[in-house]
Amino acid sequence: MRDLLLPLAHLYGAGVAFRLALYRRGILVVTSAARPVVSVGNVAAGGTGKTPFVRWLATELLRRGRHPSILTRGYGRTSRGTVVVSDGRGALATVGDSGDEPALLARALPSVPIVADARRALAAARAETLETPVDVHLLDDGFSHLALARAADIVLLDATSPDAGGALLPAGLLREPLASLARADLIVISKTEQADPAPAQAIARRYAPGVPVFHARTELLGIRDREGRSVDPLDLPAGTTIAVAGIARPGSFRATLDAAGVAPERFLEFRDHEPYGPTSVGRIERVLEETGATAVVTTEKDAVKLDNALGAPVYRVAVEARVLEASFVPEVLSLLSRRPS
Repeated sequence: MRDLLLPLAHLYGAGVAFRLALYRRGILVVTSAARPVVSVGNVAAGGTGKTPFVRWLATELLRRGRHPSILTRGYGRTSRGTVVVSDGRGALATVGDSGDEPALLARALPSVPIVADARRALAAARAETLETPVDVHLLDDGFSHLALARAADIVLLDATSPDAGGALLPAGLLREPLASLARADLIVISKTEQADPAPAQAIARRYAPGVPVFHARTELLGIRDREGRSVDPLDLPAGTTIAVAGIARPGSFRATLDAAGVAPERFLEFRDHEPYGPTSVGRIERVLEETGATAVVTTEKDAVKLDNALGAPVYRVAVEARVLEASFVPEVLSLLSRRPS
């Protein structure tokens, strides 16, 4: 199948190269926000842990007295235009209007303004008008969004699949060639608790020589019920739960459950950003009945859509992607002093 898709991948690659050339030559316009922008992205299509990383980085910036906002496209949302997901005093938009990942971040980071717009420059301008102060923007999934200037480009490489299949879409999972890593200011190898980071390090050295490389691991923040109360994993004994994951790489969620000591009776996989309509909700309810399980354990991204869709209790597994090196955040802060380019 991959060989059959390679011609399409070549066409896709030609389109990517053409677009990048238009930006390099100034034919496509790059807009600067009034506040510095830190982009968090990757060269692969989904699954590298960007959202847990953005959550961690925003928290670290808050701890250091900075006032970040998060700019997002809001993938999968039903709304159009600019949507203020959170004004920094709490969520304002529904999951449908914001998208699942922005809704997750709004619940996890209630003091951080979050604005969704496909045109991120407009999202930045809107964030800067809110009453909650903003002195830096985090551009979620922004590596390929060249229309907004940034002070720093952070690129994540997944240790479990560093080359993303070794081919461009649709033959592989690469959005851009690995050579695009040369545009990065910092590279973070994610999910180092699940795989040896050495192959990802080799890719970084080959395609981005001289770019600093850091390492992150996915860490469990806790298991929480619908009201946000912590639940001890021992209170979810084997056979009492089923697991649900509608994410790009469900194997990562399996690994997190294993590490937490949660052994679901069944593991149900859905497509990334699954909206959980009647068909998928019915499937979950049938498996609950078949197994005799009394609860669902799921990702935070899925929980914002499942909390009110099921009669059974829904427990969400909260995680963050924490960089191991203490020098990482100071490095980001030093880059913020640069003029966006």
